[in-house]
Amino acid sequence: MNQTESTEWKVPWKGIVFGIVAGTLALILVFANVAHPKVILAELQNYPLRYFFGALACIMGAWALDGVRMRSLTIGAGQPAPWWELVLVLIASNFITLVTPFAAGGGPYVVYALYRRGRSVPHATAVVAAGGFAAQSGLAVLASVVLAAVGAVPSEVAKYVIYVRVGFAAYLAIVVAVTVLAYQGQRVQQLVIRREVAETWMAEFQAVYRRLFQPRGRHFLRAFLASIAYFGLNYGAGYMILSGFGVSQGLRRYVLSVLLGVAPIISPIPGGAGAAEFVAYHMLDESLPLDALGTFIVLWRTVSLYIPVLVGGLLLSYQVVRYARLPRRQVD
Repeated sequence: MNQTESTEWKVPWKGIVFGIVAGTLALILVFANVAHPKVILAELQNYPLRYFFGALACIMGAWALDGVRMRSLTIGAGQPAPWWELVLVLIASNFITLVTPFAAGGGPYVVYALYRRGRSVPHATAVVAAGGFAAQSGLAVLASVVLAAVGAVPSEVAKYVIYVRVGFAAYLAIVVAVTVLAYQGQRVQQLVIRREVAETWMAEFQAVYRRLFQPRGRHFLRAFLASIAYFGLNYGAGYMILSGFGVSQGLRRYVLSVLLGVAPIISPIPGGAGAAEFVAYHMLDESLPLDALGTFIVLWRTVSLYIPVLVGGLLLSYQVVRYARLPRRQVD
């Protein structure tokens, strides 16, 4: 193993602790300003649990589709990884994403996991970068289409939708530009990369990245479509929770779920703790009484944060111990 292929990954303990503390403080604020825990517990007893389990099913379906996204790209890169193993790695990486600022920490762990499976670091980085571009493009397209199709929106969210529409249009343009720029990496390399080691790394990265768009970009397209389906199901969890409260209906209810789901992504606080609660409070205060609003926040956070953190944390712990005990694999 040469120097360019060596890598090290460390568990982000500070982010994990900060995420747990921030999430706890957010719940304390909910209890202190929205509803007392006793009131929320009483409200939970009347909540139809089928919607809660429906939300969990949406989350698990989203995990499965995320595995399809990365499976397609590993096939395109010429070194496919098993779908089930990618799903487990992505759930573990989601735990890291939830406990790091701006939901940005999961990608390096996936690079590390692919490296442990025998891929070089440039190879793994190209696959994960393309997967990230596909995912972010899918998110921007899904949100833009949903917001465009909904037409008139409830008064409580109308003032937010225009900003979200413009933001996602700009975000999609940026993601497309970065995706194309990475494909034209040779020009960037000539402009900013001078050292021989970096040139070698970039050359391999670019070769793998370009391979993902051939023939006719079908592997990237599959990843893009899987990303749209992933976010569609992911935000379907919020839709199911809202259905249990009878908030709005149809596509308008789904718009509420999308806006709630986007809030944690743009928050610099690990897990978006506080951001989603703030958005929920201002969007739903006219639709739900305070006790029901507090109950919704607890249920939504349980499905979107606490269960993924629990499952992802357990898988991450197992995988880190396994990586420490076993040697790095050769290419599959």
